[in-house]
Amino acid sequence: MPPHFLSYSDDGAPGSTARPRFLARLIAALVRPPAHGRLTSIVVVVGLSVLIGLCYVWMQGRVSMQGFYLVPLIFAVSWLGLGWGVFISLLTALFRMLGDIATTALDPNYYFADADLSRVVSNRVSGLFLYLLVVVVIHELIVLSRQLEQRVQARTDALRQAVAARERVQNSLFEAGMRERSAIGRDLHDGLGQHLTATAMAARIISSRLSARNDVLAPDARQVEALIKAGIDQTRHIARGLLLESVKPDELCSELEELAVTATQNHRIPCVLTADGPAERLDVNTASHLFYIAREALRNALRHGAATRVAIHLAVERATAELTVTDDGCGIRPEGRREGGMGLHIMAQRAEFLGGVLHIHAPAGGGTRVECRVPLSGAAGA
Repeated sequence: MPPHFLSYSDDGAPGSTARPRFLARLIAALVRPPAHGRLTSIVVVVGLSVLIGLCYVWMQGRVSMQGFYLVPLIFAVSWLGLGWGVFISLLTALFRMLGDIATTALDPNYYFADADLSRVVSNRVSGLFLYLLVVVVIHELIVLSRQLEQRVQARTDALRQAVAARERVQNSLFEAGMRERSAIGRDLHDGLGQHLTATAMAARIISSRLSARNDVLAPDARQVEALIKAGIDQTRHIARGLLLESVKPDELCSELEELAVTATQNHRIPCVLTADGPAERLDVNTASHLFYIAREALRNALRHGAATRVAIHLAVERATAELTVTDDGCGIRPEGRREGGMGLHIMAQRAEFLGGVLHIHAPAGGGTRVECRVPLSGAAGA
């Protein structure tokens, strides 16, 4: 996965999604089972139907309550199922008829007293069919929504398993790479290092013999010996870097300090380290990856950035840890940001392993800044 060099922010209007969120919450409340029991659902649904009928009688038919009966119907279908929705539809039609009779008894001028009974009954029957249609449509929508939610959940579980499998493969590849690096480091240290040591001893013997004879080639022999010793030091340094598989949290700052001191001595430029917060909050995995990210960022700054000053900063907070490597070099070219070298990919992959984010950008004063922010394990419960 290529590293992300730019971060984006959402600048949408604060209230632009208020209505979709309300509808989504309403649908979710209807689709999901209620928190209360079935008996409570029955009492609520029947009680609402009775209450709406009483309100209809109390207002003596001046306000139509037909739309209000949809509330208990929707609750009945959502909470209790299609059968209860049909039952509440029949109960609603009965309540409306009884409400007309009761209202006529209270108000003789009510239209029900002089209206044709068959016409009133047909009107109430048509209303019943309308309620039944609403019940069927709502039931189908709820069923479809529940099926969709189940499919989304199944897809989410499958995606989570695929991501976990990919992470296991990546970790296996990373561990295999580390084992291969360790094998190369041991070969360099035990094989090439010992061979160069023997060669240096042979060069010293030759240099001593030539010096004893006052041979003009004695200085050249000593120079060869010095070059071999320099090669031994470089081999040991490379082997040590390859053999450093893990860094303990309490040793991270000292390892970073040694990294900065070595860079200052070898490249003749100031490289400073600053640290805030206890590194002991990190685990071995996080400390190791942060060290390797710092080493790779420092190497890029020295080899490709033409830096004259490098600053390494480690900040360990309660929930996160942030590593920053800043240099004053020539920066990263635009094509380099798009393509990215192997080192950038490796740093981004290490940050991804830790669940963090790697951000590489040019600060205001020029140069390059590598920022890696990772969450700390157990921070949520801290």
